[in-house]
Amino acid sequence: MNSDSLATPNALQDGDALFRSIADAMPQIIWSTLPDGYHDYYNRGWYEFTGVPEGSTDGEGWSEMFHPDDQPEAWRRWRNSLASGDPYEVEYRLRHRSGEYRWTLGRANPLRDENGRILRWIGTCTDIHEAKLQAERNEVLSRELSHRIKNIFAVIGGLIAMGTRLH
Repeated sequence: MNSDSLATPNALQDGDALFRSIADAMPQIIWSTLPDGYHDYYNRGWYEFTGVPEGSTDGEGWSEMFHPDDQPEAWRRWRNSLASGDPYEVEYRLRHRSGEYRWTLGRANPLRDENGRILRWIGTCTDIHEAKLQAERNEVLSRELSHRIKNIFAVIGGLIAMGTRLH
């Protein structure tokens, strides 16, 4: 295939079909936006996870899928990335089709042309819910363990103090 054939409508359609096939096969939510941040593509994983009708989250509709408490930070970081061209990364709770909010890691990188101009943003959402819950459980366990160790040392310190007074 020469470079002239890459510009034909069939080649572009074939490339688009290949991209969509790959994106849909990934065990990951994949999305993309125009340079201004307008969301124009979600793979099948997005619709399977969220349960929303296709096209209903285009544009800015995606933010309604985030937990209300997480929307301001997600928007702040997204606007910063759009303005700076820096990669986007944020943890937020995304509404699952069950109605439950699940912790997700959202990331996006700009796709640039040879002059550095952003052509579009390619992003992913990774379900980190179980890892986040485990980390929270570990934090609670760590605090409890720390508290108990301090109590043990306090008892030992008291016994030592009593022992020195007896001698």
